[in-house]
Amino acid sequence: MNKTKIGNVATISTGLVIKRKQSNGIEKNDIKYKMLTLKSFDQNGWLNSEEIETFHSNEKLDERYLTQVGDVIIRLSSPFTAIVIDKEHTGILISSLFVVIRLKLNVVLPEYLCIYLNNSKQLKNYYNKNSIGSAIQIINTNTLKESIVFFPNLNKQNTLIEINKLVMKEKKLLNQLCEEKFKYHEAVLNKILQGEIENGH
Repeated sequence: MNKTKIGNVATISTGLVIKRKQSNGIEKNDIKYKMLTLKSFDQNGWLNSEEIETFHSNEKLDERYLTQVGDVIIRLSSPFTAIVIDKEHTGILISSLFVVIRLKLNVVLPEYLCIYLNNSKQLKNYYNKNSIGSAIQIINTNTLKESIVFFPNLNKQNTLIEINKLVMKEKKLLNQLCEEKFKYHEAVLNKILQGEIENGH
């Protein structure tokens, strides 16, 4: 097992401070971008496409603030969830609520790094010790640059990635099942309660 600081194998930068570029949404020349939100980050480590917002910019934005394939995006506030960007989610605006990690050396795969960031208890403890704020804990780019990542060879990383894909798929299906059961339960209760109101009880 090898180890490295993230800053040694990747460039790390914060997203765009959007207030400086935001238009009022009614100007003819404004440019629309899809934008990541905190709700976009499912706590299990995947991107929730339904929670992506539309941002109206008063000018064309620098592409370094837009998602690229292989980007690992991590939220700066607790629980510091990370996601990895695939082909379907490129060109989305990254705001200053997040940090983008772009690997420059082919020793750690983006998908593996994302798994490590989301599941390493040692790393989570490191974040907690180096975060600021009491109500909402926040980390900075220097904390991420100094974060230590342990990693096996690329073959083992790929194996872990494939296993994780299956686990994530199962989690998504279970979440969908729970949501459907909740909606069904809510509909049944509402129907019963509505019947009691109509009967004067």
